[in-house]
Amino acid sequence: MKIVYSSTYEQEQRIENLVSYFFDFVFPKYFPETEIAHFKKIGVLKSEAYAETLKRAYQIMTSLQVIITILERNGKNEQRSVKTKMELLLSKNIQLLNENGMFFPFFSNHFLQSNDVNEENSSMLYEEPTRQFLN
Repeated sequence: MKIVYSSTYEQEQRIENLVSYFFDFVFPKYFPETEIAHFKKIGVLKSEAYAETLKRAYQIMTSLQVIITILERNGKNEQRSVKTKMELLLSKNIQLLNENGMFFPFFSNHFLQSNDVNEENSSMLYEEPTRQFLN
């Protein structure tokens, strides 16, 4: 028999706040508004997707906080060794998010290569079709 503790209401609220922070402050630094709207539509960081256990809630909260911290510090440290360590840490936390049921279809290179936001050089793989078939 295994005992599993459920997450608390406060933890779920904290996860919701972190997800909102991502969409309001972090993603706009790296992606145009059209892609951010697409992320919402496809369910990126959908909080209902994870099993509501105490362990998973802590892992999700911690991973989100670490990713936010890394992305907000991005560009301040120009040393290559620091950048490599941050990239490994970012990749590990992205992996943890996905393992815990949060849809986060990004890699560290989506964030660490460039801070320029423009429509032509977008780093996401998703793109709206320019033409559609007629029936």
